[in-house]
Amino acid sequence: MSAEIDLKVSLENQVGIVEINRPPNNHFDYKLISYIADSFDNFDKDINCRCIVLCSDGKHFCAGANFGKDRDMQDKADPYSDLYSQAVRLFKNKKPVIAAVQGGAIGGGLGLSLVADFRIGCPESRFSANFSRLGFHQGFGTTVTLPRVIGPQNAAMMMLTGRRLKGQEAFDIGLIDYLVPLKEVRSKAIELAEEISEAGPLAVQSIRATIRAGLAEQVEEIVSWELSEQVRLQSTKDFKEGIKASLERRKPKFEGS
Repeated sequence: MSAEIDLKVSLENQVGIVEINRPPNNHFDYKLISYIADSFDNFDKDINCRCIVLCSDGKHFCAGANFGKDRDMQDKADPYSDLYSQAVRLFKNKKPVIAAVQGGAIGGGLGLSLVADFRIGCPESRFSANFSRLGFHQGFGTTVTLPRVIGPQNAAMMMLTGRRLKGQEAFDIGLIDYLVPLKEVRSKAIELAEEISEAGPLAVQSIRATIRAGLAEQVEEIVSWELSEQVRLQSTKDFKEGIKASLERRKPKFEGS
């Protein structure tokens, strides 16, 4: 796969569009995250871009990492070090990001949506920090970013249960900022991006930098811990069972070993 195939990138009305193109589920690996980070970097350097919309083509925004045999997340002995080094780059960009979330933002896909300053969703949106149901530990900086958006209690509830929230539930706890019909998710994200783009660009970047001060550094620090726990749990029987059950679309049978 290549950046040209996996991503569609365009610029219109001072809004950069970064569209993930791995339908229907838009699973990611470290290469896709690096492509997104590259596109963010390029838009940061482009004076004609004032805001970014992160979206995807398909049923789901991003259904998490792809552990299928055709992707290198499973084939690599340690796919996470490369992945998280690229993920940290996403938090270092200077321009506002709005995520248009149709369908699922699951696991690492939830983590990707939390890179954004705002999230637009619909009743069909689904959000889940499903790591515990895989016998795994959360990653992608979710330890920091999820409580920052919805508070520590709501974040703990999501992470410890692994439950899946529907669009209305996500809106009620502040995980998404606008709840609109499915067909309007992307247009609403672009509308908000254009509204932000009408403000002074230097002021917007300055205000955003102040609001998000230290966030990239916190994420960079926490992913090291998340990675160590993921590596530890990856060798357990529970993790193997969790992944197997997920691929087979059944309830896992964990043994605590």
